[in-house]
Amino acid sequence: MSLHEALPVQARFHYHHTRPLEVRVDFLTGNGGAVTWVLSRDLLMRGLLRPSGDGDVRVWPACPRHDGDALWVFLQGRTGAALLEVRLSPLRAWLEETLRSVPCGTEGLSMDWDEAFAHVLAQGDR
Repeated sequence: MSLHEALPVQARFHYHHTRPLEVRVDFLTGNGGAVTWVLSRDLLMRGLLRPSGDGDVRVWPACPRHDGDALWVFLQGRTGAALLEVRLSPLRAWLEETLRSVPCGTEGLSMDWDEAFAHVLAQGDR
């Protein structure tokens, strides 16, 4: 088996107005399960235009001269890494829908702050 193998991956993107800063992406596995990553909506929005991200998650648009209708997403986990090619047009349209739900700059008005603080406190218990 090669360390570098191209495989089709199905993914489901989820957005909810009570967690306006994040996008949940479920990558479907062959056995019916899913691996979930939580990405920043702002990171994806910036990545539509220019290289963005740092560390475990990086996003950048494809070169317009070489299939400009793609967004590259690099994910680094504990057990490996993946470079994903996402069709740009459907992702851009989906992100525009999230902006209609919660416009940029108004995320704090939609957040469930009690849940957010509970999540941060639970992270400290680990």
